[in-house]
Order: sequence, then C-alpha cells, then structure tokens
Amino acid sequence: MTFGMEQMRAERSEMMDRRVRKTREALYSAFVALVAEKGYDGFSIQELIDEADVGRTTFYAHFKAKEDLLQFGFNRWRDELASLPKSTAAERRAFMEALLDHAKSHAGLFAALLGGGGGGLAETEFRSIVEEVVAAELGPDEHRATMIAMLSGALLAAIRQWIDAGVKGAGTEIIDAFDMLVSAAKR
Repeated sequence: MTFGMEQMRAERSEMMDRRVRKTREALYSAFVALVAEKGYDGFSIQELIDEADVGRTTFYAHFKAKEDLLQFGFNRWRDELASLPKSTAAERRAFMEALLDHAKSHAGLFAALLGGGGGGLAETEFRSIVEEVVAAELGPDEHRATMIAMLSGALLAAIRQWIDAGVKGAGTEIIDAFDMLVSAAKR
C-alpha cells in the first residue's frame, strides 16, 4: 500500500515538473519573441502573459519580473555551455562554435538587449560567460586579471560587431582571431 502511494507521489511530482518546465519555456519563448520584436522595454507583463497564454498568477508563481526571465535564459545557456568539454584545443574550438551558434540563433535578442533596456544585465551576464571561457585558457600569472579583461573585451566586441553586421558566416574568423590572441597571451 505504501509503495503505491509513493509511486503516485513520484508520478505527480514528475507531472508537476513537466508542467513547470513547459510553463517556463512558454514564458521564455514569449519573452524572446517580444524582446526581438519590441525591445526589452517595449512590452508589458500583460503582453508577455498574453503571448505565452498563461495567467498573471502563473507568471508570478515562476518569475517576479522580466529581469528574472532574462536571468533564466542566461542560466540555462550557462548550464548548456558548462556541459561542453573544453580541455583540448578541438574541444575549446567546439565550445567557441557553440557560443557563437547560440549568439547567432538569438541575434535579434542579443541586438535588442545590448542596444537598450535589459542591456546592463545582458552585458554583465554575457561578459561573465565570456570571462569564464577566457579564464579557462590562461594559466596563473601576475597579469591574469588584466589579460582576462582585455581578451574578454576583445571577444565581446568581435561578437557584438558580428551580430550588428547581420551574423554573416559561422564566425570562424572570430574563433581564429581569439585563438591567436590567447596564444600570444600565453607566451
């Protein structure tokens, strides 16, 4: 009898987890579409919940504000990137390709965020992710923090320019240039 109750609780919990994921995905998808279309400050929570087809109470059960949705997206992306191996040169290149593929597939969102409201949080989060990539490339050095800041800034500027130019190509020139800069910094 107890086993049956535990199994029912487990199934109910799994169903609830699925519904939570589905609701969060609906809200995040609506958020991405609205930011790309109207800019971060160009829509209200009401428009967001209408687009996601959820109620106001449901929205606030998951998120407190648009900033939380933005943070949710960055956390999800950070988790995806963290799962990729980066120990060999080929793995690091694949990691950089995944970073650029994500930026390319979300170019409208990146452009809207980096050009307007929400840009501060977006820039901070994106910079943090890029700094983690750069830090993994550099060994201990008395100038490590300066090199991380400089290389991260250069990589961010290149990605931003690539997005502003319409994300033409795969971004291999960014990866090649980054590899050259990191190699020079390691000397």
